[in-house]
Amino acid sequence: HVLAGKSIKDFQALLHQGYSGKPSATSSAPLPLPLATPSRPCVDHAKAAKPKMLIFIRKQNRVILNLPHVVTACRRAGFAPHVMNLRRQTPLPVIHAALASADAMVAVHGAAVTHFLFMRPGTVLLQIVPVGLDWAAESFYGKPAQQLGLEYLEYRVAPEESSLAAEYGLNSTVVQDPSVISSQGWWEMKKVYMDRQNVTVSIKRFGELLRAAKLHLKKNATACGGKPAAASHAAVR
Repeated sequence: HVLAGKSIKDFQALLHQGYSGKPSATSSAPLPLPLATPSRPCVDHAKAAKPKMLIFIRKQNRVILNLPHVVTACRRAGFAPHVMNLRRQTPLPVIHAALASADAMVAVHGAAVTHFLFMRPGTVLLQIVPVGLDWAAESFYGKPAQQLGLEYLEYRVAPEESSLAAEYGLNSTVVQDPSVISSQGWWEMKKVYMDRQNVTVSIKRFGELLRAAKLHLKKNATACGGKPAAASHAAVR
């Protein structure tokens, strides 16, 4: 994530500068290095509204089949959930504005998770990882999110929670040993695990991550004037 002295933090700052319309606060130069990243304001948690959580949904594959239950779980955990159904024509400034003011983001592994780049340090990225996509989920989004100071949480879909279990059988190699398919190359892996899979989230396990997310935000908010909570990586299987 470093090229010619530039890091992912510099790229994030460039995005923030471009989409927020606000110049970097570090210098009068057009694109100084290092660029300032969007900061997280100090919050009095006792007076603050419920933390805002954006839930990015998919329509064709990797769909959350029990989305209403997921939204309810977020609300019960103390969040104010907002479902975002992105379209190709959704302007990036609109997405930036939504995430720049959000405290947490939930999304199934896919291109939309890239929008974590619009989030502030100290906020939470909760990625739902379908069967067979563990490595890609952490490498593409988990590690970079942590480098930006986000709290990264991972919900790993169990075999029985994947639609592939109904299609191929719970005990099939496709479900129980994704490495066999992955070894056949990217396109075979994509065809099965990315293009054909939907998920049903266990509300009990998902709730554990929601509580961890809420606790992180509370700790981060009460650390006014101090260092933000260190980014970590938690996974629930």
